[in-house]
Amino acid sequence: MTTPQWGYERADCTGEYALALFLDDMERVVEHYATLDGEQVETRIFQAQAAANKLLKAYANNARKTTAFDGQFIDIKAFVNEDGQTQFVPIFSSGLKQKLLTLLKRSNQTTRH
Repeated sequence: MTTPQWGYERADCTGEYALALFLDDMERVVEHYATLDGEQVETRIFQAQAAANKLLKAYANNARKTTAFDGQFIDIKAFVNEDGQTQFVPIFSSGLKQKLLTLLKRSNQTTRH
């Protein structure tokens, strides 16, 4: 079994596409720590926060043709959903959030024929 490649390791980690790769990787991080068995929630939040910080730094260092990750931060929060399951949510700094919203708006635009 092979571990999936992180987005910042890919040759196409550039420009706005780097943001899309980052979102996929961030989802991977929060899902992993939210579902990790045998650890207290506080420990998993701490671990998820460390992983998110490391991921953001890796994107800042490796993503090309973008400054979206420079000087930004993420805060990991946990909550229990209506099914009693713990979920982790990344809270993005305002600069990173703005870049992600711009990407979302572009992806929602449709071409009219």
